[in-house]
Amino acid sequence: MEISCGMEKDFTVIGLNGRLEATQAAALNESILTALREGSPMLTLDCTGLDYVASMGLRCFLLAHKEVQKAGGKLVFFGLNDNVRSVFAMTGFDKIAHVRQDREDALACLR
Repeated sequence: MEISCGMEKDFTVIGLNGRLEATQAAALNESILTALREGSPMLTLDCTGLDYVASMGLRCFLLAHKEVQKAGGKLVFFGLNDNVRSVFAMTGFDKIAHVRQDREDALACLR
């Protein structure tokens, strides 16, 4: 999996590309924590390139959600494919996370 991180306006955008499995969860967690330390607590995860998310990936998302809340920020996901959206729905993660269709909607949600 590839992880990219950048700023758009005052928001941090983390892009995910590939399969988020247990072996990549630690790298993603570190990227999120670094973004919170060095950037804005207003985070969006671009999942348009995310093909699959394993249980450790969901755990990483949950930890990110908690860290963002502690920092007084907000975490928004966008671009979920049907497979990832189904995992979010089955686990109930879509009930606690902000999920939007596209980048524009996600950034509007952060404002």
